[in-house]
Amino acid sequence: MENLNYLWLVPFSPLIASVIIGLFGYKFLREPLAGIVAVIGVAIAAVASVAGFIHVHEVGGHYDLKLFTWLPLGDYNISVSILWDPLSALMSCVVTVISTFIFIFATGYMRGEPAYPRFFAYLSLFVFMMLMLTLSDNLVQLFFGWEGVGLVSYLLIGYYHNKRSAANAAFESFVVNRVGDWSFLMGILLAFVTFGTLDYLDIFAKLPEAGYWTITIIALLLFGGAVGKSAQIPLHIWLPNAMEGPTPVSALIHAATMVAAGVYMVARLMPIFASSSVALDTVLYIGTASAFVAATMGLVQNDIKRIIAYSTMSQLGYMFAAEGLGLFGDGMFHLASHATFKALLFLAAGSVLIGIHHILDVWKMGQLRKYMPITAATFLVGALSLAGIPPFAGFFSKDPIIEAAYHINWVVWALLWLGAGLTAFYIFRLYFLAFENGDRLDPHTKEHVHESPWNMTMPLIVLAGATVVLGFFREFFLEYLRPALDPRAMSDSFVPEETKKLMEEGLSRAHHVHVSEDAIHFMIESLTSPLGILALITAIGGIFTAYLVYQKKVISYQWLGETFKPLYKLFFNRWYFDHVYYAIFVYGYYKLSVFMWKLGDRFIIDGIVDGSAKTSVWTGGKVALTQTGRISAYVLQMTLGIAVFLGLFLLIK
Repeated sequence: MENLNYLWLVPFSPLIASVIIGLFGYKFLREPLAGIVAVIGVAIAAVASVAGFIHVHEVGGHYDLKLFTWLPLGDYNISVSILWDPLSALMSCVVTVISTFIFIFATGYMRGEPAYPRFFAYLSLFVFMMLMLTLSDNLVQLFFGWEGVGLVSYLLIGYYHNKRSAANAAFESFVVNRVGDWSFLMGILLAFVTFGTLDYLDIFAKLPEAGYWTITIIALLLFGGAVGKSAQIPLHIWLPNAMEGPTPVSALIHAATMVAAGVYMVARLMPIFASSSVALDTVLYIGTASAFVAATMGLVQNDIKRIIAYSTMSQLGYMFAAEGLGLFGDGMFHLASHATFKALLFLAAGSVLIGIHHILDVWKMGQLRKYMPITAATFLVGALSLAGIPPFAGFFSKDPIIEAAYHINWVVWALLWLGAGLTAFYIFRLYFLAFENGDRLDPHTKEHVHESPWNMTMPLIVLAGATVVLGFFREFFLEYLRPALDPRAMSDSFVPEETKKLMEEGLSRAHHVHVSEDAIHFMIESLTSPLGILALITAIGGIFTAYLVYQKKVISYQWLGETFKPLYKLFFNRWYFDHVYYAIFVYGYYKLSVFMWKLGDRFIIDGIVDGSAKTSVWTGGKVALTQTGRISAYVLQMTLGIAVFLGLFLLIK
């Protein structure tokens, strides 16, 4: 049996790198040494993750490594632990391997930036927090990592804290995520009250003892946290503004860490969600709505990073839809596939920004393929994968979800199918405007535009290669994940038999769906079946429409905007979510604050203070009338006072 005690390196090597950079960065580890230390830290974690990924089945499917006791609570101890099973092994590999290439890219991208060591200290800490979340075997450690990625994302999004828009974006991200985190915390507390434990395996074993609606409420509260963290409707508004951070931060948040946390959490706690059909339906409908709505928003954006950001929200919706359908393995495979090509797209966008001096508007770009051939070619690979064109990874991970939805819920299928077509259109709208369409660069930018250095193009080439080949490993990944995500393949020590029966009821509809797991067979089916041909025609149609509008200009985009003006305004204003939230929560809170100020401060507090003074003045004025200056009047007053006193005294006696 393989000894996996080295797994502590997975979360703690990035932490050690972060501490070293934080303590010694400004004196001894300035540029580029801070970046090198960060790369070494995350690379060690990646090597350990891959080694553990290879050997996980040699330890009986899951391996629980208790590192130390964190919180002793009487008879119950909360430990810092590593739960290593196929699910956490895959997620750790995704986080660490993708992060390694993002870190390498960042050493070039952040060159010459102020506070270079601080950036890499935060970046390493971000990966540590995500890995603590990924490897936890209890809800407390999960919550620690969950809050940690939220905190560090705030620091990274607001890295340019002297820039007002960046500071506001970081604050918005932090506040919106607190709403979801409140729901998540309530779910954890209810789970503890219900089961008397916070350890995953103990909770899974006790699920049959809890009532259906108790499990449902716990699942829905936990999913509320996922909605915030993974930027799903209605807590999605922070995601596009998070693009204010440096581009490597955007790549890390969108590909390998924060937004993937919600999808991973639902898969990790799959026995809870699978035990409630109501919870699964909620996950399905929220994911589907987010996938479609985000695709419509991406159609009309002009900021290169925001276009890609909306594609993240949309693709996360596909992952949640897969989990809601009961296809947890497909959801996680799409997470891994998406992490690869989304990191590629963001890093390619970062390469563009370096080449043209951080111009974000795609309408101010054009013909960049001529100046940046490697960046253009690798971006094209990522775009084809996102659009779902075979044989790229996105086709093998996204299209099976759409096909499965057709067999379970045709409304869900229709929205996911339309979303896929819109996605193909807007990502190639970006590609044609930035890399192919007429030269719109200003003379100064054109004079200095250049391809990025090797430490930025090398990660692009590797990720592009992975995007081409990853999809062909679909069957391997689904089979690898089966012991963690299929009740029929789970060991009794992981999930007891009674809990499996409870889960089977919730997952029964997924068992009637037969989508080929073999990549080649699935591709042949898609190219020969009516459903597959329709999906492929839709994706190609989206690309071709973008080509006609933005490359050949056969169709005028101004005409499209005027013809569909109500829809254009709806999509451009992001379905008015921001306006409604501003009216209710920002302006509404301001008006409520003014009202409470007038009522509480001016009427009650000022009324009491000022009223006391006025009462004293009035009383003093009335008493002063008795001060006449005549001795006879004073004697009379004293006599009356004594008489009243004696009368009261005799009455009491």
